[in-house]
Amino acid sequence: MNLLDTYVRGWRESADAVLSLAPSLDETDWSTPTDCPGWTVKDVLAHLAHLETELCSIAQNTHDVTGAHELVSSYTEAGVAERRHRTPTELIDELTAAVELRSSRLVDVPDDPATPAPVTPGGISWTWDKLLRNRSLDMWVHEQDIRRAIGRPGGLDSTGAQIATMTFSLAMPFILGKKVRPPASSIVHWDVTGAVPLDLAVQIGDDGRASPVNLVGQPTTTLSMDSETFTALAAGRRTSDMVDVTITGDHALGLATLAAMSVTP
Repeated sequence: MNLLDTYVRGWRESADAVLSLAPSLDETDWSTPTDCPGWTVKDVLAHLAHLETELCSIAQNTHDVTGAHELVSSYTEAGVAERRHRTPTELIDELTAAVELRSSRLVDVPDDPATPAPVTPGGISWTWDKLLRNRSLDMWVHEQDIRRAIGRPGGLDSTGAQIATMTFSLAMPFILGKKVRPPASSIVHWDVTGAVPLDLAVQIGDDGRASPVNLVGQPTTTLSMDSETFTALAAGRRTSDMVDVTITGDHALGLATLAAMSVTP
């Protein structure tokens, strides 16, 4: 199984989890605000139905972000707004149909992950690797949005959780080097325990660039948290004052890093 197959598995597991939860939700659940600003649980489901339906197109859909490399909020907001009049049952049916059709088409993924994906959200320029990794990440993060909103935790040790932790961990050198910019030789250590543990140390070089390193000796700062907290911070769903994190060492650097951890714009 190649990495693309792993992304597909993570995406499908999270999609199935969402579709398993959704029929049990009541009117209060559907209208509950989530960590996505302005979006209720129903809006999150509408967003997922929108993107998966778009990706079922045979020919590339068109939108004014064609040629860009990242989704823009106007595109995702439009998909949600177009579905606000629909009932939860209609959204569940739409997402179910889209997931089943997409699954049938993803049985055979390309051998080369760098191959351009023929159909992407809004026609943005993504490879198969970025498309499938982002769909797995998006589906899992939104599964967690729904679970936190309605108070039904789960899925923290799933394939999607592992993909999310891996993806976010790869962004931490950028976060430290470009957003935090501590002095040269500074080392921040993420000590993540729980369902998907992570032991990551990132050091600032003399050139100001940040790179993962094998931790030898005492880091400048250690941030200790569980994996749910790590992904919530990196996904921009929580801020440091809302979670349980222990800072050891340079407290100011620890706080600055936590404040900058969101990978999303």
